[in-house]
Amino acid sequence: MKFTFSRHPGRWLLGAFWALALSASAAPRPAVYYPADSGQVAAPDTTSRPAADLAAPADSGKLKVKIKPGHRPWRTDYTVAPGVTYHYERPGQLRWLLHIPRDIVQFPGTYFKRDNVPAFVGIALSSLALYAADDQIINGAQRFGRYVGLDKADIQNNLFYIPIRLGSTKVPLELKVPGNLNSTFYYLGDGWTHLTIATSFLAYGIIKKDNRASQTASQLGEAILSTGVVVQALKRTTGRQSPFRSTQDRGRWFLLPAYKSYQNNVSNYDAFPTGHLATAMATVTVIAENYPEYKFIRPVGYSLMGVLGYAMLNNGVHWASDYPLGIAIGYGFAKIAVRNGRTRVPEPAGPSAGGTGWQAPAHPKPWYRQPQLSPYTLGPFRGLSVSWLPR
Repeated sequence: MKFTFSRHPGRWLLGAFWALALSASAAPRPAVYYPADSGQVAAPDTTSRPAADLAAPADSGKLKVKIKPGHRPWRTDYTVAPGVTYHYERPGQLRWLLHIPRDIVQFPGTYFKRDNVPAFVGIALSSLALYAADDQIINGAQRFGRYVGLDKADIQNNLFYIPIRLGSTKVPLELKVPGNLNSTFYYLGDGWTHLTIATSFLAYGIIKKDNRASQTASQLGEAILSTGVVVQALKRTTGRQSPFRSTQDRGRWFLLPAYKSYQNNVSNYDAFPTGHLATAMATVTVIAENYPEYKFIRPVGYSLMGVLGYAMLNNGVHWASDYPLGIAIGYGFAKIAVRNGRTRVPEPAGPSAGGTGWQAPAHPKPWYRQPQLSPYTLGPFRGLSVSWLPR
């Protein structure tokens, strides 16, 4: 029995990632809670409200500037579950680009801890197990594709192509669209797909004056680019052959390939780790963390990632053992971006406790204005060291 697919289901599947973004960002906007006095905000009663309505923005009460009618507040709070409220500030224009170095610096300190040893062991063992079976997995995936009539050829058509050169390096600006079903699956991990998702959140945040959606867009850009920097550094260090270019079982590894060789023959060196799944994982994690009241985001997102993972095996772009580390990197940078992009609001003190209600937190300085100075001594030398500590 042989099954055939038309192009139309693939086009609908490609839109599933965007549907995730649009359905999450278009959260219901019930009543806004305003300050009861000049500096206090009464805590809303969330016990009798449905889960989807808990994401109502509340003016935090203490704003940086006087808000004009129709303008978006600088600080907004969103209750996403009973007793769980997050504080979102209006992101500065392209400020997230300045956060990428901070996130990369914070990554080792955040994850290279004793508590995370089991996770690192799991990543290493799963990668080794998949590496031992890489050839069998690739052959099985492609055999299944032939059985169901899924063409493994990577067919993409250019919508536009603008040749750009930086010195001797070609960095063209181009937009391609998939030409068959497997290419549609593969396109789920393309940068244009995730750029469109981030832009959708940004547009919704601006139009609806929704700080959570705007922050989600900033966090997506921050997490995706931070992930890309680290993944590209690892690709250029390990130099593993892609399956369709392999000259030996499981592909050769060319440690630290020459820059010119890499640029002229990318697919011969860029298999490990996967960038497509790393980017997809970062996108799903950022959206799910910021919209926890929508329980379907992770199941749908992970299912689409599974389809993407299969497509890259079928077309011979990646080995299965390229996946665990790439997924972990995307997840890690997404969590850092979310952590730095919002603040958990503590429960307000009740009148019986003598509290004065929730107070807006102080506006933090950007990371590049938070140097930590400390003296150091090295033999006969004395001086000051400068460091930046994670928030």
